Amino acid sequence: MNSHELKEYILEDRDRIIKVMESVGIHRIWETGDELRGAPPETENHTAISVNTNTLFCRYYKRDETFRGGIIDLVMLIRKETFTESFRFIRSLFGLSGKFVKEKRIDPLAKFKGIRKNSKPVANINEIEVSKFGMESLSDFIMLPHINLFHEGIMPATAELFNICYDPQLDRIIFPHHNYDDKNVIVGITGRTTRSSEEVKQLMIPKYWNYISGYKKMYNLYGFIFALENAIKNRMLVIFEAEKSVLKDFTQTRNKGYSCAVGGHEISDVQLQIIMKHLPVDVEVVIAFDKDVMTMVDDDGNHIGEDFLIRTTKRFSKYRSASYIYDSDNLLEEFDSPIDKGYKVYHELLNNRREVS
Repeated sequence: MNSHELKEYILEDRDRIIKVMESVGIHRIWETGDELRGAPPETENHTAISVNTNTLFCRYYKRDETFRGGIIDLVMLIRKETFTESFRFIRSLFGLSGKFVKEKRIDPLAKFKGIRKNSKPVANINEIEVSKFGMESLSDFIMLPHINLFHEGIMPATAELFNICYDPQLDRIIFPHHNYDDKNVIVGITGRTTRSSEEVKQLMIPKYWNYISGYKKMYNLYGFIFALENAIKNRMLVIFEAEKSVLKDFTQTRNKGYSCAVGGHEISDVQLQIIMKHLPVDVEVVIAFDKDVMTMVDDDGNHIGEDFLIRTTKRFSKYRSASYIYDSDNLLEEFDSPIDKGYKVYHELLNNRREVS
């Protein structure tokens, strides 16, 4: 039994959810709508903890912060233990062994899949487990865009499309990460502080905060589900590093953008599989990483940025048309995204992209 199967097992019966909650000391449990609420072991506040009975998305309202995550994560937090320990603890509550399966199915290729799994370290998109939640995971936030986004060239209509919101408690702009194949499924929530660079430095405030523990950007593509139809229509998918670049693209195209973001300058095997699986072969992939990637040097001072971009692009050019953006005319500042200088500069860079065969 894996964590996904355990989650499905618990969801089958509301009483199983209550049993898990009570096992870690949650008390005064009561039901409201599609949530079970209760008090943590150390207090009598019976609204402090909530568990969604449809998704097992949990919240724990504490004095200094709010925990958000799955039910196993909640057990880990309260019991102060590792994921493996909490997973085993929940299984033991119901007398489930690691060999438990919800239904028996005979897979004639199981033997060969096992060989492949043991000999090939590459993650398979169909085998990874990702915690998924509904839009209720955003209910604590103010569903309005922050003025800072407007100043950065991101219009309210685009912010609304991507469900950008604001956390007044932590003073952070909230960027929900929708699953690559479903606009109504949230797999990650990133909060960026609105404090100045000096405040961040002096007060040691994390610039970014992950609200859902365990979320891995490498298993998803920010904005992909919103860009998919437009990418097919325009026969082009642009891959940026960060969320804001995608939002600027959608603003410039009146929400008809055809870009996504990988959350860094490395494209994981899973992200590669997502693109290959969902995009027709006639859709060109354009790598549009930030200027500091283009100008990378090694320890000896040798420029390696363009070689890195070429290697990244070749991961796609084996199967389809692929290219990369390179700022040879110094149109960008040191840490700019190709789209940061506005529509004209971005399209000049895009039109002069370099194809890799």
